Amino acid sequence: MAEGFRVGCLSTAERLGNDELHALMDAVVRRDKRESLRLFATVTPLFIAFYEGQVQAGRIKQGETANLAQQALKALYLGQPRYDPNLPFRSWILDIARSTLLGTPDAEAAFDLPASVATRNRREALHVT
Repeated sequence: MAEGFRVGCLSTAERLGNDELHALMDAVVRRDKRESLRLFATVTPLFIAFYEGQVQAGRIKQGETANLAQQALKALYLGQPRYDPNLPFRSWILDIARSTLLGTPDAEAAFDLPASVATRNRREALHVT
């Protein structure tokens, strides 16, 4: 049962390839509105999926995903000067998603969690019953 689900999730039938994504980004650089909207429609689900994974990991709250996705789209648009067509496109947008996530105060606190867990564990270790 899980195998069929996995195959469906990994289907590349409707997924644009790296070259197609680069072509769309080139259109954004040229200020082609129609192709810009197509790129944003293509990458928005990728950003949302990334942030939903962060919700599942407990790093952000469920209600923050839409705002973070909007921030990531803005960063993608404003990041055009740093865009390098020689690098994998999905890698670049994941870097944008991570950077946007790390720019939020709640996420920064969540990423400090291992230190707080270590402190709690240290206190528990010192507390002998």
